[in-house]
Amino acid sequence: MGAVSVERLLIEAADHYKAGRPEPARVLCGDILQAAPDHLPALHLSAVLAFADGRMAEGAELLGRVFACDPDHAPAYVTLGDALAVKGERDGAADAFARAAALRPLDASIHGKLGSALLELSRFTEAEAAYRQALALDPALLGARWNLALALSRQGRLAEAEATYRALLEWDPAYPEAWRALAHVLADQAKDEAAVPAYLHALATRPADAGLHRSLGDVLYRQGAFADAAIHYRRACDLTPGDADAARLLGHALHEAGRPADAVEAYRRAAVLAPTDVVVLSNLGACLCGIGQLDAAMAACEHALALQPDHAPAHTNVGIIHDRRGETGESVAAHRRAVAADPAYAKGHANLAVALRNAGDIDAALAASRQAVALAPDNAVTRYNHAHFLLMCGDLASGFAEHRWGRDCPDICQGMQRFDAPEWQGEPLAGRTLLLFAEYGIGDALQFVRYVERVKAMGGSIVLQVQPAIAPLLRGLEGVTVVARGEPLPRFDLQLPLMDLPHIFGTTLETIPADVPYLAADPVKVAAWRNVLGRAPQVKVGVVWAGNPMHKGDRQRSLAARDVLPHLVMPGVQLYSLQKEPRPDDAPVMAELGRDIIDLGPLLKDFAETAAAVAALDLVISVDTSVAHLSGALGRPVWMLLPYALDWRWLRDRADTPWYPTMRLFRQNRPMAWDGVLARAAAELARVAAGERELLLPGVPAS
Repeated sequence: MGAVSVERLLIEAADHYKAGRPEPARVLCGDILQAAPDHLPALHLSAVLAFADGRMAEGAELLGRVFACDPDHAPAYVTLGDALAVKGERDGAADAFARAAALRPLDASIHGKLGSALLELSRFTEAEAAYRQALALDPALLGARWNLALALSRQGRLAEAEATYRALLEWDPAYPEAWRALAHVLADQAKDEAAVPAYLHALATRPADAGLHRSLGDVLYRQGAFADAAIHYRRACDLTPGDADAARLLGHALHEAGRPADAVEAYRRAAVLAPTDVVVLSNLGACLCGIGQLDAAMAACEHALALQPDHAPAHTNVGIIHDRRGETGESVAAHRRAVAADPAYAKGHANLAVALRNAGDIDAALAASRQAVALAPDNAVTRYNHAHFLLMCGDLASGFAEHRWGRDCPDICQGMQRFDAPEWQGEPLAGRTLLLFAEYGIGDALQFVRYVERVKAMGGSIVLQVQPAIAPLLRGLEGVTVVARGEPLPRFDLQLPLMDLPHIFGTTLETIPADVPYLAADPVKVAAWRNVLGRAPQVKVGVVWAGNPMHKGDRQRSLAARDVLPHLVMPGVQLYSLQKEPRPDDAPVMAELGRDIIDLGPLLKDFAETAAAVAALDLVISVDTSVAHLSGALGRPVWMLLPYALDWRWLRDRADTPWYPTMRLFRQNRPMAWDGVLARAAAELARVAAGERELLLPGVPAS
């Protein structure tokens, strides 16, 4: 056989091999080797064919013949490396590829193979170098670029891995799994905003990939986009119905999204799939509590504790359930068990503080709150709650500084407006315009609008944005542009929430701006109300017995008409209801009392009208509502009926308040004990009716 015939047969054999026809290629190589036993290309191709067919010993023998003829045959070292890699002999494969790379240093594909062998051996630095050499020789080797990103990622060099994945996607935006890998490396760097679109790109081609949905859900959950996270967790649940973890994550997201009823369904699904998962059972209890199913909630938590008696979150949830039932002592005991089970459980200490506050043990509550802050100094809810304990104890400087954490609490700042203008730090305004805005409730706005006079002294213009209900009243403030929330705002240079003003001015108990009245009713309206109420000699007393039922502390602060009004009906007193939204059970009580109480509620269309009515009365008796704040701001006598320990602004153990000099406080002597409060208020009112008008204001001890 001539040389030309041998080369022709070799080309034909190679064509068969490349076309996926190994048997004709093997026969032709055999023909060549029969004629020329040491023909290196035919020996090498025969070895390749043997390895591909699983004839490992024969392949090794053929390579041996190649190396006997040419110890520096680079393609044979590549084939040897491939064969050893298949057998799992990683060190040998790496050595073979390294030898081939040394022999052919300009062959990019060999450097890529060497990199892969080194990557398998976790020799990441060497693998990186091999891949970089391959890409320097051939930038279009996308597999090498992919593996380089992997080598960088394995070294913890995530930013460089990210850049490499991005470069890969510039070459091929549809490279398989590249968007997933980029998304993962972004998520690992906490670059969640960038990770979300990367995951969405990955899902565009793999919409049924449950793992991708879960990973995207995790990123969205970390961002606080709980509703969006729930969408992807639910998709993961649908794709993998037996995945308890996906169901649990769905429950978490729904719970955080404020959808406890839906979260209950998800947690129940997770509990069926993982019946011994105490986290699921405890969280199921929390969500059942959230929708008012207290018995079922307690059963779920007790089941969790039966499985794991030291599971602190379950003890905390039991404490919350007891609190919802009004079982203060049991609530404190459960929260103490939580922190005993896990002394490092910050949420346990925070909830213990709240329970102790409700029980009236303020010193212990403050200590528990300090411990919660020490354990979780970046938890906004813990810091915000701690502010209230500090304020209740009279530490206004520290308390108002901490109170600013409320802006970062999802439940508290929901709906709170955000403005792009810089925040005022208390510097002279020098002709600039400052926007002050009410960020919380109407009572808070009425309390802190007292600071407007101090702000005016700083030399600028003031725009005051408040709730529509109080805008007409506050438009009487001189030199202030009052805008109702929802109306267009004029131009402003700086902005600040109203409740930050005490912090700006460094307010202490001694420096509270307490000059009253700082609000005034329309004198025309006041005259009209005095005409309506008449000049009768009775003491004219306005009464408010309940606040907004949606307020989280409403159960502690509000009363029913039947529990309040009969105590206050007496000779020499005419009662007037200032209750804007009576509850269903109130109407029969008021009807039964007849002319002893006159309902003004339907006439009080806004707070300007209410202010005029209050100005025409001798006294307002109120639970902790915005009407009490209004009365105090107007400088009118007001008696506040207070729970044992609830709102920070009324401080501790005082019958008066530095915020409102004309306000008297009637406190419970133990939680939920209203009878004593009402009896004392009724006794004092009887003395006023008998002529002791000085008792309307603080300063005279109650009998």
